[in-house]
Amino acid sequence: MSGTCRAGISRVAPTRGRPQGFTLIELLAVAAILALVAGLVMPNLGGIVEWRLRGEAERVAARLELARQRAIVTGVPHRVWMDLDEAEFRIEWWVSEDQEAGGGSEFDLTGNTPLPLRAPRQPLRNFQPIPGKFGNREVVADPFYFERLETPDGPVTQGEAWVLFERDGSASYTEIYLEDKKGHVLAVDVYPLDDRVRIRDDV
Repeated sequence: MSGTCRAGISRVAPTRGRPQGFTLIELLAVAAILALVAGLVMPNLGGIVEWRLRGEAERVAARLELARQRAIVTGVPHRVWMDLDEAEFRIEWWVSEDQEAGGGSEFDLTGNTPLPLRAPRQPLRNFQPIPGKFGNREVVADPFYFERLETPDGPVTQGEAWVLFERDGSASYTEIYLEDKKGHVLAVDVYPLDDRVRIRDDV
């Protein structure tokens, strides 16, 4: 008896792949992690902004202290000049252009030229930038700016303003407010007679 033998072929139904995308549980887990990270990071960002603002206030305070000390040592009035619109500042002193450039007498001291009998011409003095880097304009770092100055003559909110130190280092009481667009504020207070510049955050 002859017969044919057929090999059995088994067919396996193709398995269906996992559908693309995320399950609801996975989405909720990711959302919870993001919320946790945001809760940890956001307060620190606010702290970083306040730390940077304090750094700018300390820089302005240091320039004020330097101007006061230079006024006492040199016997020449100094001021910290500020442009509130451009958030710029620098230290200046009250000297003539010749003195600023280091020039000396206008007369020939060798005896070759007769000295005039008229009184010497007084050089015109004005406030000039002090020598060195502190006489260059410095800019308050973005996003901070000068919000206003409180002076004995009232508030100044735009244009040019300055804090003047007399020869003995005295100055009028002044409050300089630094702020950013989110409302972080610090004040730099200049006290008249006690050689003190204080940074205040209770504003």
